[in-house]
Amino acid sequence: MKEIRIDSSHFSSLDGFYDELEKYLVHTECPWGRNLDSLNELIYYQFNYTDNRENNVTTICWIGFSKSQKEILDVRGDRKVIDVLEELFSSNKDISFVKK
Repeated sequence: MKEIRIDSSHFSSLDGFYDELEKYLVHTECPWGRNLDSLNELIYYQFNYTDNRENNVTTICWIGFSKSQKEILDVRGDRKVIDVLEELFSSNKDISFVKK
């Protein structure tokens, strides 16, 4: 079991969120474009581009999610990015998404 802990006390913007997330990526193994499409692909593959299933992320814990809801104000189309992020993190049934 592998966990990603996103701590909103470390950022207050979408770019800061991407910086926080990058701490968990193995750069030589995970293609990463710092955008929602790339994040969707990472989530689909459980942040693991290897054959070793032990590297699969099974939990994403976002500490201070309500803080991020107030601070990440970016919009894509007619949707708030924070809502898209929440939807993406909840989209893989093999990953538990916990908001604290």
